[in-house]
Amino acid sequence: MLPAALLVALFAPPAPAPPPNLVVVSVDTLRADHLGCYGYPRPTSPEIDRFRRDAALFEQAIAQAPSTLPSHASLLTSLVPQRHGASWAARRALPEEVVTLPEVLRRHGYRTAAFTGGGQMHPSNGLAQGFDLYRVTGPLPLAETVAAALPWLDEHREGPFFLFLHTYETHHPYTPDPETLALFDGGYDGPLPAKIRVGLLDRVNRGELAIGPRDLAHIVAAYDAEIRSMDRGFGELVRQLRERGLYDRTAIVLTSDHGEEFGEHERVGWHSHSLYDELLRVPLLIRFPGGRHAGAAVAAQVRSLDVAPTALAALGIAPPPEFEGVDLAAILAGHGAPLAAVSRRDVRDLEIVSLRTAGWKLYGERLFDLAADPGERVDVAAAHPEAVAALRRLLAEATAAGPVAPAPAAEPDRRLLEELRALGYVD
Repeated sequence: MLPAALLVALFAPPAPAPPPNLVVVSVDTLRADHLGCYGYPRPTSPEIDRFRRDAALFEQAIAQAPSTLPSHASLLTSLVPQRHGASWAARRALPEEVVTLPEVLRRHGYRTAAFTGGGQMHPSNGLAQGFDLYRVTGPLPLAETVAAALPWLDEHREGPFFLFLHTYETHHPYTPDPETLALFDGGYDGPLPAKIRVGLLDRVNRGELAIGPRDLAHIVAAYDAEIRSMDRGFGELVRQLRERGLYDRTAIVLTSDHGEEFGEHERVGWHSHSLYDELLRVPLLIRFPGGRHAGAAVAAQVRSLDVAPTALAALGIAPPPEFEGVDLAAILAGHGAPLAAVSRRDVRDLEIVSLRTAGWKLYGERLFDLAADPGERVDVAAAHPEAVAALRRLLAEATAAGPVAPAPAAEPDRRLLEELRALGYVD
């Protein structure tokens, strides 16, 4: 006769599987259309393109702001900027009353950590809410940010955990190593240096330094080389997760807070100043636990504020009622309609907003027909007053609720000002 302990072991129900983990990677200033998986012809992103086979790719993901603080606040709170109030230009931090993704996960037993590049991501701006650990690594390459996070990951590998990684690697200044730059611009012999500093871009945008098409191509090549370097860091993250047996039971999100302009609307190597698509259209790839939706491509428009509720639902957690975004499961299944996206430019004393639908963009008083004019060059508001009126009503409805709470003041200290100056945010 078998021992009682063995009988119990043989017939006991299997232990429940541990909850899935979550990793979110935000690559600051990464344009969607400069990645291979979004159709870019240059070899900027072989590791991300490989990851794309395991993930759902959202072709039209729209950020809620063209600058770091308010866009990340929308990503982590699932609120439009008018609701969360965080603004670098207005020197306002995220209010404590706002519910964040890490706060929700911590309530459900998750350990939470963030490793960020600082600057507008500094904890004094309120983004540390809900994180057990919020570490400012400085503007490191993504590979070094991953390395900095590995000890924490090893300590909490039994999970469940939420790991948030942020890097400024593709943000100006563009300072790629010579070998990587040569992949994209080995033949440039013009007057610009190999490393594109913030001061040089500032002179270009002030009209103090004239550049020609080859010079512009050189600047873009330096940006592309930074993407290729970042891509290696993302590949290292995937490798480390696989080595630890964590990849298959982890939801992984790759996205950005905003893009970068390269002459589409006058400025070069700059952002924050407009609400055109080169600044608002961001990459969004989500690998779901167990490989669900692997390889799916979603054409319908979605928003950065949909990331948090979608991630929670993928982990089996109901999104809180405070979140404005939606779980994208219906759109992934082909049943959901494109989502209207509200975005706000980060301005101190003036609110400039846009509303983007599948076919139209209302930008201030201007209207763009995105199908006929994807470059957003021709204002057709006078020819389509009915569309303008409908979009204005929709925008009013989307922002009617007002702020969740007053946003507290956030004045940077001297050290933070130096970080922000290096990133081009202050003179």
